[in-house]
Amino acid sequence: MNIYEKLSSNKTDFSNREFLKSYILKHFTYQDGKLLRDDRKGGTGSLDKDGYLIIKIKGKQFKAHHIVWLLAYGDFPNQEIDHINRNKLDNRIENLRLSSRKQQCFNSKNHLEHGVYFDKTKGLKKNYAFKFKDKTYRFYTENEALKKRKELWEGVNYGT
Repeated sequence: MNIYEKLSSNKTDFSNREFLKSYILKHFTYQDGKLLRDDRKGGTGSLDKDGYLIIKIKGKQFKAHHIVWLLAYGDFPNQEIDHINRNKLDNRIENLRLSSRKQQCFNSKNHLEHGVYFDKTKGLKKNYAFKFKDKTYRFYTENEALKKRKELWEGVNYGT
């Protein structure tokens, strides 16, 4: 769910995107890689289940990097935001970039080499995986996965 869907599902004035933007621009500042707010004490946020810093604004939770993006560029992001250095708590604007889901996966700690990634799902014995033509292939070792991926891509006009 993107931030605009969150806004429209809210029962308060935050259904109006422009109101939310003006509220954040009025009460939040970005300084030295940190968000500061003047509308409440102790409003520096907390971590969500995925390890991102979230900040409550009038009972709704927003990811801190979305607020930093708004303060830097004057509008909410129209795509996902990737933390370049993979540190979810490093919300410096120079560490944030717009990206697609695919780009984020390649910047993931689980991404190993040439499209092979390590799947941490509990209960899996074959944790090394890659996708080819909408099918997921799984292997016990990274070398097995790389070998099979290379075999499948031979003859296909795509870099390995």
